[in-house]
Amino acid sequence: MSTFDLKQLLGLYECLGNLKYGGTLDFNQLEKSMEPVRLGREDFSYQHLEMLRRDNLFPAWWKLPELSAGELEALKRVFRNPQARDQDLVQKLFDIFKNIEILSCLLRVICPQHYGIYSAPVENLLSIKAETPVRKYLVYLENLSELQEEYGLERIADVDMALFALCCLLTEDYIRQNPDYRQIYLDYLKGPNLVKKISARNALRNIRQENIYYLDLAESFLETDPEIAGILAGKELECLVNELWENERERAGHKLYKPPNMPEKLEELARKKLISDQEKEDMQEWWNTRNDCVHLNLADAAEPQLQELRAKVSEMITGLSELKARIDS
Repeated sequence: MSTFDLKQLLGLYECLGNLKYGGTLDFNQLEKSMEPVRLGREDFSYQHLEMLRRDNLFPAWWKLPELSAGELEALKRVFRNPQARDQDLVQKLFDIFKNIEILSCLLRVICPQHYGIYSAPVENLLSIKAETPVRKYLVYLENLSELQEEYGLERIADVDMALFALCCLLTEDYIRQNPDYRQIYLDYLKGPNLVKKISARNALRNIRQENIYYLDLAESFLETDPEIAGILAGKELECLVNELWENERERAGHKLYKPPNMPEKLEELARKKLISDQEKEDMQEWWNTRNDCVHLNLADAAEPQLQELRAKVSEMITGLSELKARIDS
């Protein structure tokens, strides 16, 4: 069975870029032109910005700002032997260019060993989230470093180009259906890989801190993934039942028999008048919904099935919220 390898997309960068965008930047020429700046044989100047402007596609994607003589002077030596993920350098460039994509392009052509272009397609692919553009770019470079090590790519710029090619493949159906690229697409979909892991990690990094209750998390996932939403709501139901048992144990002052499964727990809670018969029935129905989410394979579910499940999970979330409010009051 073949597995996804990001490295194979590096060789497809120009081809897929041509298919989707009609061309790519002339990186070979730009890197060669900028090398004297990186090595300290030339000071960075207006002529180096002009090299970017003269590229066939750069002006179609980005507009370089008009820099003052003082701003150009400040850039004179900053690109000599740049180090990886240099926050001070990135911040200084952002203060001047006011655009993270432009400064990342400049860093990429001057120092492809350590830097890549930050663009909307790769931002979306990796679900980059951060409080400032500079921080977003630094997180992106950290992600590229992980992928560089995982897939054995020589330079950070190579990782960037491979990811850009992957974006072209994932976002255009006519490219996905092309027999030359179809298997790469299927390999990406059918198994875990570091690209998908990083994307999920970035997307979910703050969600647990911002949603400390399972019901809040469930509500967040309801529209996009009712299966996960139902499992999270089921966790809230378990927590509520366990809380009721713990409160009763403290009130009774001795160890209580705790039934082994949810239906028996609900029966015992109703027998002890800790919940009403109607609440017991509701909670059992919610538990059944939770079980559907855990045990059913919804990966290939038709939209009507997803709509039905979403409606049941939504009722579960609403009912649990109201029940918790009554118990806590």
